[in-house]
Amino acid sequence: MVTNPGYIIVINGSDKTSIIHDKLISLTLTDNANNESDELEIILSGNFTRPRYEDQIKIFFGYGIDVQFMGLFNVQSTSKTFTQLSIKATGIDFSDNFKVKRNITYEKLSLKQLANQIADRHNLKLKSDFDDIYLISQSQSNESDMHFLNRLAKEYNALFNIKNDTLYFVKKIKENKKNDDLPKYSIDVNYCTDISIEHSNKTSYNSCEVTWHDTKENKTFTKVYPPNGGEPILKFKGSFKNEAHAIERAKAQLQKANQGLISGNLRKSGDVIFAGGILTLLNNIDEDEEEYQITRVTHNLDKQSGWITSLEFEK
Repeated sequence: MVTNPGYIIVINGSDKTSIIHDKLISLTLTDNANNESDELEIILSGNFTRPRYEDQIKIFFGYGIDVQFMGLFNVQSTSKTFTQLSIKATGIDFSDNFKVKRNITYEKLSLKQLANQIADRHNLKLKSDFDDIYLISQSQSNESDMHFLNRLAKEYNALFNIKNDTLYFVKKIKENKKNDDLPKYSIDVNYCTDISIEHSNKTSYNSCEVTWHDTKENKTFTKVYPPNGGEPILKFKGSFKNEAHAIERAKAQLQKANQGLISGNLRKSGDVIFAGGILTLLNNIDEDEEEYQITRVTHNLDKQSGWITSLEFEK
């Protein structure tokens, strides 16, 4: 276990590492893959001036002078006693207008263009690969942008999150495999302090039967995706603009239904790993060297244990 990691803590653009170092009791950074906010908690000893609400904190982790940027956080709350100060921050300020309910109809645009409009509204950069899914009309009815994007992410099996002033809306599965655009990590199980993998008894579907009603023709249609996928078949009904839209949603529902068949967690010495990436486990005797989706990463730093990285993942 490495006990002397390097780290940098920057508050409002000013490097406070040297001031904080002797007073740091613990630092916990939780990185989530989906719409949950990333979280940061710093606990300091002694009489330390508390930061203000919405002060910005940048965190860098590594070893020695080789450190990497881990995230940008906004202070949400502080708690102070005679002996210590606790600071809690999130990766996005949920008090801003991301929670304002809106009524908007988006017409004749790609899903990426829709996400870009929302990103622009909040002065965020965008990373998305949904330029191949075209929407004739999509309503945001009395929904906040956060709720709306979360709903679309579930419908299209997307990874949605906001990290470091960037809105991410990217495919989990691309060309019938894990998205190659996502970061990849390989971990040798022999270097893990703890590892657990659970196989679920939930059904693994080979195809999806989608049914929808066409209001123009006043007919009900049924299609199976993929056509020769076979049983077991997932049944899915919905309201779609056309057959192409129905098939795209069926594809996403099939991908989503087959996630979580295998899930696990592990702990290892500190490592720069981000949620949403693809994990390959090496030298795993009882398992194939399959690819997993990392759903959550927790980094814990303290003087006793050093820097510990914990992962949750699924397939």
